[in-house]
Amino acid sequence: MDRTSRILQDLYDSEINFTIATFWHCGFQIRLGLGDKVNGFDAVGTADNLDAVEWLRVQAIKKYPESVFATTYRQ
Repeated sequence: MDRTSRILQDLYDSEINFTIATFWHCGFQIRLGLGDKVNGFDAVGTADNLDAVEWLRVQAIKKYPESVFATTYRQ
């Protein structure tokens, strides 16, 4: 499994919700957190490419520093 896939799988396994959405020619919209319109998100961002996954990694470490994910990926 490549690093991108591993990060996404580890976020999922750590029960950290996220979305990556795209619309042609508008880049990627990224959300991390509770994951719905009612409860909102802990972090929202954009990216022009799959740096969106790196953004998720960094934000998950900041927002959930005690998580297994953060312990694994903190650099």
